[in-house]
Parts: sequence; structure tokens; C-alpha cells
Amino acid sequence: MSWRRWSSTVASARRALRARGLGATDASSLVRHAFSPPMSAEALFLAPERPMSAGERTRLEGLAARRLAGEPLAYVVGVKEFWSLPFHVTPATLIPRPETELLLDLLLQRCPDKDTPLRVLDLGTGSGCLVVAALREYPHATGVAVDISVEALAVAARNARDLGISHRVSFLEQDMTTLDASAIGTFDVVLCNPPYIAAHEEALMDDHVVAYEPHTALFAARDGLAIYEALVPSLPALVTPRGHVLLEVGFAQAAAVADLFRGASATWSPPLIVQDLCAVPRCVAVHRVEG
Repeated sequence: MSWRRWSSTVASARRALRARGLGATDASSLVRHAFSPPMSAEALFLAPERPMSAGERTRLEGLAARRLAGEPLAYVVGVKEFWSLPFHVTPATLIPRPETELLLDLLLQRCPDKDTPLRVLDLGTGSGCLVVAALREYPHATGVAVDISVEALAVAARNARDLGISHRVSFLEQDMTTLDASAIGTFDVVLCNPPYIAAHEEALMDDHVVAYEPHTALFAARDGLAIYEALVPSLPALVTPRGHVLLEVGFAQAAAVADLFRGASATWSPPLIVQDLCAVPRCVAVHRVEG
């Protein structure tokens, strides 16, 4: 039978997508985003016999074709959940990963008073997921989000607007390793998920990541450590006394990044290495201990 015959309702459309090799999560998400505005997950569950118009079926076919060709689901539908919030994403930004939420867990542990008027610096903001989620948790906090990509900053600004914190964050197009503290001030918290994949690791990566996600946000020189090596010496000028630096790191990089702080001229707390849910050392956390 034809695609149009099978996809006359949302339930039959989901079955058709499953028959074409898509998983249940992908099929449901594509059907929801064939509607404008997208159906909620609850509506999809409660109204399985909702009919689909010809236009919705055509849109669904286009979405399905992209996903079946290997494009990541988040880019196909244009949104990815992070910290239980919907973030707009495009090929100009990395797709937010669950393990990056560990930086926010650490922030909440280290700054438990949510009424604190923190100044938050997000280096390599991408979609803005870290700074936006942080400012949602701290209603009196303000932030600066830095990225070298003007296209990524536009996405981050959109997410800030959509999630109601645009009046508390500013965006700066600049290389994160050449920031001037005299121009942007100092911060109570620095969050950073930089490019950290070594070039030789590309062969080990999922094909869809290499094919679709921005390489400038993925790869770094010197075995993936180049950004950390350039960034750590600049941090003393950007971090307030007792201020926190929370960095995501790549596989097998945590010890090397921790050593950068131990050897820095500023006085930092002993670096804390935190594992993710897969027991991979994923974050390095320090705070300033000098006055």
C-alpha cells in the first residue's frame, strides 16, 4: 500500500515508520514534528487516531527521508531536550549530550543557594544549553556566553529568548582563549564544554557525528588538549576569589587537565575529577582559593 494510505492517522504513520526501520522514539518524534506546532508527547499518546492532512504527510515524508539517510534526529526536528528544557539546534551547534548535564549538577552542589546573584561565563556556548539552564536555576544570576561561531550565537540567543532569560545574558563572538577580563569582568562560575576530541580519534566516532556536527566544536589539536592548555592560564583574570571553574573533558583527559591547574600560577583548590554515569572521568572542577 502507498505511504499516504498508511499514514492517514498518527498511529498508522508511526507503524509505517517502524516498518521502514526507524525506532519507536524516532518514529514518534518525527510524527509529532510533522504538525505545526509540533504535537506534544502526551497528545500523541492520547490521540492516536488523529488524522494527518496531505501537507502533514508530505512534511513527515521529508523528515523521515532525512532521518533514514543518517541525519541526527535532533537536527531533523530542530530541537533537543537538555536539563528537561527544549533547545533549538542546527548544524551550527553541537547536539547537547546528557553527560554535559553533570556540569550543572556540580554547579548546584557548589552553589546551593539559588538566590545568589551569580555571574556565569559559558565558554563555547554552542546552543546556549549550559548558560540558559544555569540562569533558569538561578533567577538572580546573569551570564555571558562566548562562541567563535556567529551562527551558533544566533541559535543560543534564540534559546535564551524562547526560555525567558534573554534579559540576563549577553553574547560575545570571540575565541574563548583570548578573552579580555578588562572588557567583560570577572565571574563566579565558568562553565566550559570545549572542543576536546583528538584528530586521531575520528575513526572511532559514530559516522553521523563526523558527518553532521560542526568539526570546530568537536576537534582540538595536541591530542585534544589544546583549548585547555590555552585556557587555563587565562582563567585567573576571569574568576573571582572562591569562584568556580567547571570543565567537561574527553576520555582519558581528566588527569592531564587537572595537572594544568596544579601547575598554574594562580592558587586553585585541588582539582576534583567527577565521573559520569558510565564511570568515565567527565568533568574537572576547581575553585579559586586565593584572595
